[in-house]
Amino acid sequence: MLFNSIDFWGFFAVIFAVYFFVPQKFKWFFLLLASYFFYGYWKKEYLLLLAFPTLVTYFVARGMAAAQTPGRKRLLFWSGLTVSLGLLFVFKYLELFRQTLHDLAGYFVHMQPLSPLKIILPIGISFFTFRILSYLIDVYYERIPAERHLGIYALYVSFFPQLLAGPIDRAARLIPQFKNPVYFDWERITSGFRLIVWGLFKKIVIADRLLWFVTQVFRRPERQALYLIFGAYFYAFQIYCDFSGYSDMAVGVSKILGFESMKNFDFPYFSKSISEFWSRWHISLSSWLRDYLFLPLAYATMRRIKSAKLLAVKAETWGYFTGIFFTMLLGGLWHGARWTFVIWGALFGIYQMFAYASKRLRKKIVKKIGLQRLPWLHTALSVFITFNLVSFAWIFFRAASFSKALTYISYIKLHLPEDGSVHFYYNLVLLLFFLLIEYFYKNRDRIVFWQRFPRPVKMAAFAFFCCLLLVLAMDTSNEFIYLQF
Repeated sequence: MLFNSIDFWGFFAVIFAVYFFVPQKFKWFFLLLASYFFYGYWKKEYLLLLAFPTLVTYFVARGMAAAQTPGRKRLLFWSGLTVSLGLLFVFKYLELFRQTLHDLAGYFVHMQPLSPLKIILPIGISFFTFRILSYLIDVYYERIPAERHLGIYALYVSFFPQLLAGPIDRAARLIPQFKNPVYFDWERITSGFRLIVWGLFKKIVIADRLLWFVTQVFRRPERQALYLIFGAYFYAFQIYCDFSGYSDMAVGVSKILGFESMKNFDFPYFSKSISEFWSRWHISLSSWLRDYLFLPLAYATMRRIKSAKLLAVKAETWGYFTGIFFTMLLGGLWHGARWTFVIWGALFGIYQMFAYASKRLRKKIVKKIGLQRLPWLHTALSVFITFNLVSFAWIFFRAASFSKALTYISYIKLHLPEDGSVHFYYNLVLLLFFLLIEYFYKNRDRIVFWQRFPRPVKMAAFAFFCCLLLVLAMDTSNEFIYLQF
């Protein structure tokens, strides 16, 4: 059931109608049944894949909490990690691993073509695996206690608004909420509903309309000329509206049910640097990678360097370079079993390494040309450069292969082609319209004239926006991009 489908809203209407009449002590059970029904609706076999690591890691965490020796605790910890990561590897990366080994062997001996394994990638496996991993790590380091209630823990892993594509909420944030009483709150519910409508607008009006143009230029880049630059720009907004639209709906559905999810996007294309971009884009994943991968890697590297410098480079710089490069590399691989995702991640690693190494030089340049006296211009240039670097990286993310990404780049020309101008200008106007609405949405609490309107006028404006959503909506059968991850 896609969030933009009639099936899901029929399902959620039933959940909403029943949920607030369920006694408090059974609400977790009702949500758990709903979550497993939601996941099993896609494919019944998925339920075993969800239940098995949940059960294993529940007992592993309980075992770690009760372990009498560090050795036993460590053994249980690595057993839990092996089960969780093993399932992810088999279903998501085994084919890539086999094909890569086969291609490498082909350089030395003649190899017959390799028949692909018919393994279906279960939706949401990367997301619920990361939830499980963060829970195990936090229990192992005693940041949180092991959850004693199997049902509550199973609900944390499978909570249906977040199951398929996040946000990747941590156990310390979400599990206590499942234990708190939830009551009908009209303000909370209307706030959640507004988030859902805004997310739907991003998905079925903006992202799905940009999809057609983006698909055409990536499929046949020859003779597209300047459209290829705008194709990268439009894809940047397509994937943003697609994924942030999903996140808005997930947060909105959670809010209606009485739970606060973490914010997953914070207007990332207004970022002034690549590091700021990653603090605003897919925040739940970025913070996960920072806490469980980047910081341990960086500190481990610094500890291994016994002196203040190595090869005239500070130990902290080596730590940052090692941590950020491998974090972004693995972050790219997390998105999918394709080398283009790894290249995409590596690009972001290189961007941030260069930015870190050139901090002093860039400050001197800014000071020398007097840019610090024009902060608005400095900000505008920083945002422009950051957006272009991000958009360039998206080409590798979107392309089917590395060679196709290079082909796409090679066909870029600085003139408009003869065909396709109607779609191009329509998408451009639509995107400007979206940015205007997003600016209003971001600053609605500070816009004085909007605050002065009486409540009925605001309700009428919202009703008009809902009508606009229905009029401009594209086909609602298009899947969300991040469901494939």
